[in-house]
Amino acid sequence: MYICGNINGKNMNNTITNTMTTFEAGSVYEMRFIGDSNLKPLFICTKRTAKSVTFERFQGVETFTKRVKISDDAEYILYDTYSMAPIIRSTRIVL
Repeated sequence: MYICGNINGKNMNNTITNTMTTFEAGSVYEMRFIGDSNLKPLFICTKRTAKSVTFERFQGVETFTKRVKISDDAEYILYDTYSMAPIIRSTRIVL
């Protein structure tokens, strides 16, 4: 959420509040599936750049890098491009 005072082209107070949740390297996140709400594999964020994030499966060997998208003041990634693709949201932090 961004709040900025701007009345008739004049800045008033210039306060900006950012409440967006972002991915952080070293944190563990839950992957969610649309078709199976009980399946919640864990992934560790191993690397973070301004536009992408790399995840590694918790206690596994799978690694993937995806571009970050933003929705509802939180970042998320889609595992693939099909409509029922699993998703990892930055709000689903476990550890």
